[in-house]
Amino acid sequence: MIDTTLRRLDTFAEKSGQMLAVLPLLLVLVQFAVVLMVYVFSTGSIQLQESLQYINAMMFLGGAGYTALHDEHVRVDLLYCKLGERGKAWVNFLGTLFLLVPFLILFWHASIPYVTDSWSIRESSVEASGLPFVYLLKTTLLLFALTLSLHAAADLIRFGKTLFGGKR
Repeated sequence: MIDTTLRRLDTFAEKSGQMLAVLPLLLVLVQFAVVLMVYVFSTGSIQLQESLQYINAMMFLGGAGYTALHDEHVRVDLLYCKLGERGKAWVNFLGTLFLLVPFLILFWHASIPYVTDSWSIRESSVEASGLPFVYLLKTTLLLFALTLSLHAAADLIRFGKTLFGGKR
């Protein structure tokens, strides 16, 4: 049961990261199109420029769980690298429990009203010709919270199993 849950959480993070992996290429192509339009054709598109924010938000906020799954987040590694498997499991378990989980609780608490208010008015760009989907952009905050919350649950299971039930 625990192994199945852990496998499903990891699979979700892996698949979502793989789906979002196309976004850096899309970001470069859109940015290239914006530069080409401005410097070659002497025209511009507010919508195209604003789309860069949407792509960036999806790429970074949506990919947070995938990055965490592969242990690629920034870490100050002065002592961690010298620890054994159980020492690393303790650091990861306690860090997740006492740092990441409280952060996520506060993040959920602050972002849900922010996003629902945006959806309630179907918030759009402040630019007259901008994208009318700012509420979707703000929803990426909940995507971030979801992917990291699922990752935190998986890590608590994974490292809890190492420390309290699995490998000794």
